[in-house]
Amino acid sequence: MRLEGSFETPLTPQKVWQLVTNPRQISRAIPDLKKLEIKSDRSFEAEFKVRLGVLSGTIKMDFTYIDLREPSHVTLVGKGSGMQSTIDLKIDLDIVDKGERLSEVKWVSDVTVGGAAASLGARIIQDVAKSKVKELVNNLRKITTAA
Repeated sequence: MRLEGSFETPLTPQKVWQLVTNPRQISRAIPDLKKLEIKSDRSFEAEFKVRLGVLSGTIKMDFTYIDLREPSHVTLVGKGSGMQSTIDLKIDLDIVDKGERLSEVKWVSDVTVGGAAASLGARIIQDVAKSKVKELVNNLRKITTAA
C-alpha cells in the first residue's frame, strides 16, 4: 500500500536532514513506541504496540537508512514481525528548500503486511496502516517544528 503527502517546517533542509537521519530523533515519531535499541548511526530496532481489529500486540522492526543524499533525500526501510504477522515498510523523504528558513518535506511510504494481520482483510489493514503512517508523519512534523 502506497501513501504520500507533504508538510512544511520552519527549518532549513540541513536541519531537517540532521533530525530525520538521527535514529534517536526519528524514533520519537514512531507511534506507541515501547522500546528502542540503536544499532549504529544508520540502523535501529524499534518495538511498538499495534491494534488491528481483534488482534493487538507488539511489533518489532529493524530500521536501516539505505539512501542518504545530504541534505535533500532520505530513505528508511523497516522489516519486522509480531502478532503472527510480517511488515515491510519503506519511507522516502525529499526535503525541498523553500527559502527563508522554510523547508517542504515530501514523503512517500510503501507498506506490505503479511501473515495473520493480512488475513483480517484489506480494509482493516489499510485503515490501520494509514492511521499509523499519518500519526508518524504528524509526529515528525511536530519534531521538526519544535526543533
